[in-house]
Amino acid sequence: AALAAQAAPQCWRQRRHAAPEALVEVLRKCQDMARQERLQGGSTAVLMATDGQQLCCCSVGDSRAVARVAAAPSGTLRLTREHSCRVPEEVERIAAAGGCISFGRVGGVLPMTRGLGNFDLEAAGFACIPDVMTLPLMEVSFVVVASDGLWDVISDEECCALVSRGCTADGLVREARQRGSSDDVAVVVTHFPPLSAAGA
Repeated sequence: AALAAQAAPQCWRQRRHAAPEALVEVLRKCQDMARQERLQGGSTAVLMATDGQQLCCCSVGDSRAVARVAAAPSGTLRLTREHSCRVPEEVERIAAAGGCISFGRVGGVLPMTRGLGNFDLEAAGFACIPDVMTLPLMEVSFVVVASDGLWDVISDEECCALVSRGCTADGLVREARQRGSSDDVAVVVTHFPPLSAAGA
C-alpha cells in the first residue's frame, strides 16, 4: 500500500484518460521500487480506479474483486483472474518460461504465481504481470475486494447477496471466521450510487 501511494499520483496524472494503462504502470513502479529497496517477501495486489465513466480493475495474485452487476447472468461479475498453480493457463505460462512448479507451488515454495516482490522466485516463473478489466461504472452497484481467506468459504454470488442485504466489510470478515476460514481475511466494500444520484 505504501509503494502504491508513492507511485499512483504521478501515474494517474500522466494517464488519467487511459485508466488501464495507468494502473498497470502503478504496479510496475511498485515492483521496481520494491526491487530497488530490496524488500523481502511479496504480496498480492488489486488496484481499482474510475474516470467517472469506466471502472477499471488491475490485479496480480490470488486476491479477488467481485462486482454486483445487474446485467450479468448471476448478478455478479468477477473482475480479477486467479493467478495460482491451480490454474492450467498459469502452469502453462510458467512451463513456457522455463520455470518450475513442484508440489503445486512455484519453485516448490509458493502457490501464487503472480504478484509483487518474491524476487527470489522469479527464475522459477513468479512474475508481476497484471490482468486488467474495465466495465461501465453505471452498471456497477458495489465491488467487494478481498483476500483468499474470504473466498475460501464464501462464493462470489453469496458474498454479493450478503452485501445487498446490508452486510459490511467487517461483517464479511466475521462471517468468514464463523465458517472456519483460517487464512488472512482482508475485505474492502465500495458502493457506487447511480450516476444521476451522485450528481444530484
